[in-house]
Amino acid sequence: MYYSEFSTPLGTMYAVADSQHILGLYYQGQKHCPDMQQYQYAPEQWLLEAATRQIHHYFSQPDYEFDLPLNPKVTSFQKSVLDVLQQIPSGETLSYQQVASKLGKPTATRAVASAIAKNPVIIAIPCHRVIGQDGSLRGFAAGLERKQALLDREKASRKIAA
Repeated sequence: MYYSEFSTPLGTMYAVADSQHILGLYYQGQKHCPDMQQYQYAPEQWLLEAATRQIHHYFSQPDYEFDLPLNPKVTSFQKSVLDVLQQIPSGETLSYQQVASKLGKPTATRAVASAIAKNPVIIAIPCHRVIGQDGSLRGFAAGLERKQALLDREKASRKIAA
């Protein structure tokens, strides 16, 4: 497996890939970020270059839709949660309760929150678009300041486009 490191307006990120898929996108210092020393540093690897390019494109155009071949190593429940997150449009949010309801498990709010907290493909799978039922920001593995900044970028972009 390979990794690269690159800068974004919100700090340093890492991309992790095998020869066919992006396995992770992490902010430096975020919870659940693996130790990059276990991977080979290969910023020229085509998938890592694509991930870097697409993340930069997202920061210049927050309604950008990623088309990376993602294969996060997660449980089947986590995958179902991440699938719902990928359907949330840029500039919009859902509550943890709404995500649980979309899964047909309206009482699984805590399990949904736990699955979201472990999202290994931050930004490309937009876990930052999930908020508390009362509209407040809740946990984000990369920090609430980054979550707010990502949501603000997307909402500002949406207003400009309208």
